[in-house]
Amino acid sequence: MRLNTLSYGLLALLSASPLTGYDLAQKIKPLWQAGHSQIYPLLAALEQNGYIAFERIEQQDKPDKKEYSITDKGLAELGRWVDLPAENPVLRDELHFKLYGLWLAEPEKAKALLVTREAFCRSELVRYDGLMRALEEKRVSGENARKKNARLLGRYLLLSKRKMDTRTSLAFCEWAMKELEASEWLEG
Repeated sequence: MRLNTLSYGLLALLSASPLTGYDLAQKIKPLWQAGHSQIYPLLAALEQNGYIAFERIEQQDKPDKKEYSITDKGLAELGRWVDLPAENPVLRDELHFKLYGLWLAEPEKAKALLVTREAFCRSELVRYDGLMRALEEKRVSGENARKKNARLLGRYLLLSKRKMDTRTSLAFCEWAMKELEASEWLEG
């Protein structure tokens, strides 16, 4: 089986803790565009190839669910992949194309586009702060703290990067609204 980036993403999430397919889909959503139709077949293939295993959990009044965990083979493969250089980033953001066509929008609708993105950025910062607090609560001190906390470092770095990116997007929205209100670009 040749693993793709989404496969490695699923392995990375499972390296932190066992998760159901639904939980994986929710956790991957802010990081990577993938639907259930992509995730569940990959989970089956990863399981068939020994990278992950699952435990069936019985539920009352609902179908049983599978909780996936990474195997030693999966950890070894994930470790090999993590050592490789990352591909250049590809940013898919619909706002970028809308900015090119912004000259076609009525000024109020153009501003609403930026206000909506600004509100999204503010809500994401609140969410990231909550995730960061939860991560800080998991940190331990004392004997074996370094080993235990090492698994948290990547998530801490990722959350920090997301917060920085979001602050930059928020600053852009604020600046762009001022530019739009000044409307020097729209005169003449």
